[in-house]
Amino acid sequence: MSAAFDTVDHDVLLTVLNRRFALDDNALSWFRSYLTNRTQTFSYSGNQSDTFPFECSVPQGTILGPVEFIAYTEDVTDIFPPHQVRYHMYADDIQLYYSVSVNDVQAARVVLQSCVNDVVNWCAPRRLQLNGDKTELAWFGSHAKLTKLAQSDCSITIGNVTIKPSSVVRNLGVWLDSELTLKLHVAKLANSCYFQLRRIRQIRRCLGQDAAMQLVSAFVFSRLDYCNSILAGLPKSTVATLQHVQNAAARLVLDLQPRDHITHALYQLHWLPVSFRIQFKLCLLMHHIHTRRSPAYMADTVKLVSDNSSRPGLRSASTCQYIKPRLRTVMDERAYCYAGPNAWNSLPPTLHTIDCTDTFKRQLKTHYFNIAFLS
Repeated sequence: MSAAFDTVDHDVLLTVLNRRFALDDNALSWFRSYLTNRTQTFSYSGNQSDTFPFECSVPQGTILGPVEFIAYTEDVTDIFPPHQVRYHMYADDIQLYYSVSVNDVQAARVVLQSCVNDVVNWCAPRRLQLNGDKTELAWFGSHAKLTKLAQSDCSITIGNVTIKPSSVVRNLGVWLDSELTLKLHVAKLANSCYFQLRRIRQIRRCLGQDAAMQLVSAFVFSRLDYCNSILAGLPKSTVATLQHVQNAAARLVLDLQPRDHITHALYQLHWLPVSFRIQFKLCLLMHHIHTRRSPAYMADTVKLVSDNSSRPGLRSASTCQYIKPRLRTVMDERAYCYAGPNAWNSLPPTLHTIDCTDTFKRQLKTHYFNIAFLS
């Protein structure tokens, strides 16, 4: 949306809080006091403008501002179910999903177009406006199926802007290509990590080993571990690119030569290899689901064996294992509904019964560390 936080109407927001969330009396008065009689000034090159009152917008850089915006736009979700369109929302970004066969793509365009038009109409009384220039459209599928779409018109229109399909879109820092190979994402991630390693290398002589390790953890591992669960099931050749990044980081921290053996270095630093870090993240997400600490949309993707009425006599029904769905292709194994339970079920039963997340993470790392280096 265009300047979404800056166009929030205070009167409309207060009405939404009252009617949609049943805030009244002192609670509603508190919000009204917070929103009214606010002023702002502009400062540039040491010069400051006069004070201006503003009767709309919520501060984006505060704790309360994003919460108010989410409350302001929450009822947009009522639009999607009638169109049978799935959705995901993050602050002022809305993502719509629709799954069809190749032969039904044109029908899907009509559904998406109608849904987007309803969103446009919903925006009008809220003083919001969809930003067509920043809206992206992508079709995902196998190479063979995408080839069939090459000669078709797969665009949609928002107002006067026609959105052409993109071969790659960025979603919260993750680059998704149409065939979901994630090769571009891995390449950009590796380049970003190598850039940070080069910066740290410039001051490595001034740092001790502990300080170097902290910098690598802050600037490199924070990138390697971000959303790394989506890398589950990728070919080893693709993940190897990120393993080379970790190897370079270990050589930098321990001040090793390029030809020095890396396995002992990772063992000394107590770093899990990249492939095990991916499995670690999958199991951690499963732990949150198992202990009911995850959002509903995550918990709905998996199901305990014991919850399946058709398997009451199986020994697995008395354990904490999850059902692995039947798959048609190798590509399907990368879906979380399969990759998550597959990683979880391979753990020792003693890990399944741990309720404390910190304890689970420590013992999980020990488990994978032993497999990686001591088995």
